[in-house]
Amino acid sequence: MPNLLITGGSGFVGQNLARCFAPRWSVATTYFTKAPAPEVNTQSFQLDVRDSDAVSAVFERVSPEVVIHAAGNKNVKFCEAHPDEARRINAMGTRNIARACRKFGVRMIYVSTDLVFSCTRGSYQEDELPEPSLVYGTSKLEGERFAQEELEDAVICRSGGIYGKGSPLLSWLAAEINASRRVECFVDVFNTPTYVDNLAEMMEAILARRLAGVFHTVGRERVSRFEFFQSYARTFELDVNLLSPVLAGGTKAGLLLQPDSSLSIEQTSDKLGVMFNSVVEGFTRLRASGGV
Repeated sequence: MPNLLITGGSGFVGQNLARCFAPRWSVATTYFTKAPAPEVNTQSFQLDVRDSDAVSAVFERVSPEVVIHAAGNKNVKFCEAHPDEARRINAMGTRNIARACRKFGVRMIYVSTDLVFSCTRGSYQEDELPEPSLVYGTSKLEGERFAQEELEDAVICRSGGIYGKGSPLLSWLAAEINASRRVECFVDVFNTPTYVDNLAEMMEAILARRLAGVFHTVGRERVSRFEFFQSYARTFELDVNLLSPVLAGGTKAGLLLQPDSSLSIEQTSDKLGVMFNSVVEGFTRLRASGGV
């Protein structure tokens, strides 16, 4: 089996990608402070991506053919308060990974974000000019540019609203509903939610077709937070009546919520030849796999 290294393997996305790829790849992961749960048969190495020598040392030990770079600080509030640290982790850390890929002849997939856009109108296309309004998006966009500067065949997978097994957001929602607590859900905050197993399928298609460039690897539906929570509750037979539609309105800025970060998949879907799941399809697959 080919060797795959997934950085950020202790995070929600990294752990799920490791699980998805493990049947067909020899998977190794990295973590920053906390080792991932041993759910799949993978090696795991402690790594600070800000340390270029440490990055090279892990590459030498694993000898990967492909790296999925999912490590980074995804805490939007932290990044906004600590822009220099956000840049060191999300941008410079990505440059270190890309340089190691160039040095060792490794293909790189960089997990970027829908927040590289201004997020004011949504349905952003792959070839549109990114204009991030948040520090997090700015640091991730700089990471995209570093990856492409270092590697002619770099793959940029912009995604967002990722959900699946172990989803913190959905676990919280289920707990609230099961406790009979009413949940306020925004009707004016939109994105394109992505089932993580579907994300892995998109990545495998990119690798199989030896594609490079920027891809919008998200679900095929633009939905509000209210619509997303409704779909989850209905699929898992939870009390939909406990979901209350509300306007985020002026609270968006304080909560750092973006009005519409939805992405267009038109160009990407034409290239990949895989099914991009709707929200209902993603939740149906999640339930069939054993739920959150």
